[in-house]
Amino acid sequence: MAAEPLFSTTAPRSPEPDETTETEVRRRLLDATEEVVRKVTLAKLSMADVARAAGVARGTLYRYFESREVLLDAALTRTADRFFTEVALAMDRRSTLSEQLGEFSRMQIRSIHPEVEHGASRDALFYQLQRGEGTQALRRTAKFLIPYLEAARVRGEIRDTIDVLDAGEWLARILLSFSVFHASMSYEATDPESVSSFVQRYAIDGLSAHEPASG
Repeated sequence: MAAEPLFSTTAPRSPEPDETTETEVRRRLLDATEEVVRKVTLAKLSMADVARAAGVARGTLYRYFESREVLLDAALTRTADRFFTEVALAMDRRSTLSEQLGEFSRMQIRSIHPEVEHGASRDALFYQLQRGEGTQALRRTAKFLIPYLEAARVRGEIRDTIDVLDAGEWLARILLSFSVFHASMSYEATDPESVSSFVQRYAIDGLSAHEPASG
């Protein structure tokens, strides 16, 4: 009878999802979702494609995300967190609300037209997701802008009587409109700097410290 080898001669087995932590599996599935969206667009994304890209069974995917809607909601939340973190860093370097909104729009145009500036492919996913989940994108953007509006009110850049919740939604709708309308007669729609300049000229006129003329 042949002696058994001291060491296995077979290659180590790749760890299955249940042998990794919950966080690692979730990250792996969301990474795969981003990869699939970039390749086939949001409209064509399927749970089967995501499972295949992640190298897991569909049952594993459904165990973490019970439906396509739940998966996309999680993907949007993660990409939005990443996008808004980067936008906040850029906006915080500016001293006025007008300049800050210009920074927001500049980075948004990078996400809409990633071909304009090298290295913006990750942001392009946020653009696709925010178009598919418009209500959540509007709510998240409006909430994000409120601290900047409050600071501008303290500085006297906007009226001290202004409702920052209303103003946040107004500005969010203006900024997100660039995701819908890609042509312009007044600025170069694919140029982040051109769009930024356009936003800075007009975005906060209705919020300025001077009351709008009546009649």
